[in-house]
Amino acid sequence: MFMKSCRVLLIALFSFLYVSLNSQVFVGGSFRFNTSNHKTDDTPTDKTSNYSLYLTPSAGKFLSEKFAIGIELDLSLSRNKTDFLTETISKSSSFGGSPFLRFYAIKWNKLSLYGQGNIGLEFSRSRINSGGTTINGPKSTTTYVNIYPGISYDISDKLSLQTSLNILSLGYNYSITKGDSSKTTASSFNIGAGLGNIISFNAITIGGIYKF
Repeated sequence: MFMKSCRVLLIALFSFLYVSLNSQVFVGGSFRFNTSNHKTDDTPTDKTSNYSLYLTPSAGKFLSEKFAIGIELDLSLSRNKTDFLTETISKSSSFGGSPFLRFYAIKWNKLSLYGQGNIGLEFSRSRINSGGTTINGPKSTTTYVNIYPGISYDISDKLSLQTSLNILSLGYNYSITKGDSSKTTASSFNIGAGLGNIISFNAITIGGIYKF
């Protein structure tokens, strides 16, 4: 049922993109890179390092001053290396996409508050190398629905910066994980609201869009 809903939404999205030939097109996205290293002085062989890369390019169209539709792609890569007696390297990657609908509720000078809803599909896989032996980790498929508010600031008529807010969040996730001889399904629902943590600066991601 959920997959059918995703297909219907994709068809509707591209129909809108085809019909709205006179509307304003935009491209954008965000980028995030994390890296860390850990070493114990009294145990030189005990070392850990990891990095992760996240890319979310997007494209869409403004149907009016308040409504925009589009699609986001999600790409992530991560690597974790531990060197304690035996060197172990774990690598994982994921790829997905999500059509979105955005509504600009409030605009004040160059500042805008918007709400966005996404329906997405994501595939991920992993691989582990330990002591020269490589094994494939489980593969998972995740479908999700997310609704959240965001804030946008116009640098110019063409360029805008944007980030999400923690005032309100609503989401549902359903995942299927397959191993060599096992299959696991899991689902989760989350909802949150409050003003105590509007923006988390230790995990803030700022993206942007460019209008043609």
